[in-house]
Amino acid sequence: MEIEKNYVRIADGQIHYRSMAGDGTPLVMFHRNPSSSLSYERMMKLMAGERPVYSFDTPGFGASFDPKGMPNMLDYRDWMMNALDALRLDQVHVFAHHTGTHFATEMAAAHPDRILSLALNGIAYFSPKIRKKIKDEYGQEIPLDPDGGYVSEIWKGVREMFDDYDLNLNLLHAEFIAALRAVPGRHQSLIAMLEQDYKAPYAKVKCPILAMCAKDDVLEFCFEDAIKANANVKAVKLGSARFFSPELDTARTVDALQEFIASVEQG
Repeated sequence: MEIEKNYVRIADGQIHYRSMAGDGTPLVMFHRNPSSSLSYERMMKLMAGERPVYSFDTPGFGASFDPKGMPNMLDYRDWMMNALDALRLDQVHVFAHHTGTHFATEMAAAHPDRILSLALNGIAYFSPKIRKKIKDEYGQEIPLDPDGGYVSEIWKGVREMFDDYDLNLNLLHAEFIAALRAVPGRHQSLIAMLEQDYKAPYAKVKCPILAMCAKDDVLEFCFEDAIKANANVKAVKLGSARFFSPELDTARTVDALQEFIASVEQG
C-alpha cells in the first residue's frame, strides 16, 4: 500500500500531510522539531491498511505553510484542528512526538469529544525553572548569513542529537535537511513550547493517555512526573533510540501504540 502525499487548505495556508487508507477510526500523527511527516513513514508502513493514518507537517516544517510572527501553542492547536475539520476527520486517535505532544495535548484538552486517545512519545513535563533555563540557553534564533555560518550552526545542533555509536547516516542527513528548511519554524515552535504552561492542559485531558519514552531520551528524567500527573495514563518505556523512536525503534513503538488503541476501542 502506497503512502499518499497531499495538501489541505485552512485559512492561514496549506498544510502538507502523508496518508494511508484503511477502515475504522483514523489515527493522526504530529512530529518532533525539526523533522516532518517523513519521520513517520516507517510506522505508517507497519500499520498499512489497519485504519486511516494521517501524518501532518507542522506549520513551519516540511512542506506546510510558514507562520507569521511568533505563534503560541494555541495557534498550532487551532491550525491542526482546522486541518482535521477540512479533511472531515471528526473523531480521531492521536500519536505525537516531542514538540508535537504540546499542541496535541492542547487539542485533547480543548476537544474531548473529538480526541479519543492521546499517545505521547517524549513528554517535556518541565517546571517553569527548567523552561526558563532552556530558553536562556537555546532560545536565540540562528540568523541567516551570506557566508553560510548558520549552516554550520544547524549542523552542530543536529549532530548533537545523535550518538556516535551505531550512527544512522541516512537519518542524520534527513534530520539536517529538515532543520535547514525549518530555520524560522524551529525557533517559533521552540519558543511556543517553552512559553506554554504544559502542565495545565495535560491535567485537563480526560481521554486515555499512553505516555511513551525511549530509555535514553533526553526527556526521560521527567517521565515519571508526567505519568503521575494524570490519572488516565498508561506508561511504556521504549528501547534505546534517543530522539528517534519512530525511525529506530519502529516495531516496538507501533506495537505499543496499536495495543493501546485497541484497548481504548474495546472499552
